[in-house]
Amino acid sequence: MYSISQNLKDHYRKTFLKHGASSEGVDWGPDPSKALIRNSKMLEVLRPVGQNERRPSLLDVGCGYGALAELIKLNKIDVDYYGLEIVPEMVKFAKKKHPEAKFFEGDFLEFSGGNFNYVVCNGILTQKLFASNSEMKRYSQSMIKRMFDFCDDGIVFNMMSTHVNYQSENLYYQNPVEMLAWCISELSPQVKLDCTYELWFEYSLFVYKDRNSK
Repeated sequence: MYSISQNLKDHYRKTFLKHGASSEGVDWGPDPSKALIRNSKMLEVLRPVGQNERRPSLLDVGCGYGALAELIKLNKIDVDYYGLEIVPEMVKFAKKKHPEAKFFEGDFLEFSGGNFNYVVCNGILTQKLFASNSEMKRYSQSMIKRMFDFCDDGIVFNMMSTHVNYQSENLYYQNPVEMLAWCISELSPQVKLDCTYELWFEYSLFVYKDRNSK
């Protein structure tokens, strides 16, 4: 297991055991409205399904205790949900809470579960803990490339913006313009950068594959 993955596993296990299935349980602070904003933003990656197209599938990398699965269920979104989480206690909780969904335990960089229409990663690439910026850059790029390899249609992930007036030592900040350029260069020209939502200190990047090339 990658050292960054192990550190993240240890960190989020502690927060979950302390705060349970809550915004604080995934270290997003005490305001649950911010968690709802982030999860809702992840679902914007979904494109309309054509008349003859099958029900799409979505892999949630770092799914935590299943908050995105809950949002999908509440809004009756027609998608097959799969969650991947490195913290066993979170996986156990999610399986019990959402028996209609499918959850896996493990590190995404070692995952071999097949392809999905969409792959999302919410919050994992914002936290570096003890890693250096260069280490986290390599880790995040490996994660994003792997997400794109595992998707048939598109991915979305969020990061902390460098356009802030304060930076916390444990968080990973990446210039959104540089990240956009990297995605266009390394993944696909079909990219959307969203810095417009209420959480001004972060941004989401949507990267799509060309359906016409299939």
